[in-house]
Amino acid sequence: MSETVVLSTSPIHFRWRDHQVELPALQVNAGCTLGVMGPSGSGKSTLLRWLLGDAPNYVKVLGKIYVAGDRVDELTIAERSMGIVFQDILLFPHLSVIDNLLFALPRAQRKLSRQDQVEHVLAELEQVQLAKFAQALPTALSGGQRARVGLLRALLNEPRVLLLDEPFAALDQSLRERIRDWAFQRCHERGIATVMVSHQSDDFATATDNQVAVMQWPESQL
Repeated sequence: MSETVVLSTSPIHFRWRDHQVELPALQVNAGCTLGVMGPSGSGKSTLLRWLLGDAPNYVKVLGKIYVAGDRVDELTIAERSMGIVFQDILLFPHLSVIDNLLFALPRAQRKLSRQDQVEHVLAELEQVQLAKFAQALPTALSGGQRARVGLLRALLNEPRVLLLDEPFAALDQSLRERIRDWAFQRCHERGIATVMVSHQSDDFATATDNQVAVMQWPESQL
């Protein structure tokens, strides 16, 4: 397991109109996962949105974010090398699976020929047993298939940091475990630092061959 720090922050201060929360400095190494647990509405998703560069305007956030040692909290979303996957997988409904994935390719791979891009994406779909759905629309997929496509789209963009906002919550237990473990393993193999929000502790306890730290969201203060 690499000890290279990919994502780090200073101590973070969140302030809403009627309460505030303080988090300690965070650190996530390459291939490792930081799990964030806590009650609904406490601000866990706000943490992910702030890391991404999309903090809601109803909360004031103070803190610094570093990716591979470079400060990024003053950069745009596109410049932060982060990807995010939500519980509601946001695929373009009018585009086929393969076109959804081609849309996510990083700039360097978009310079390749169309054929090379397609072959690359088809090879990735083959690895998750979804190649036969390459031309299907997202509406033709099951919940588990959409979850895999959503995760694959985020990974194809080659982020250094992946943010997961309860992306497995709508899946049944068996499917949840399979897709969750696949996602953790892919992030581990590619050295991606992952921050995942969940209500279920077993989302982190069974992560295969992965270092997982779990942070309990602190009580809010008036």
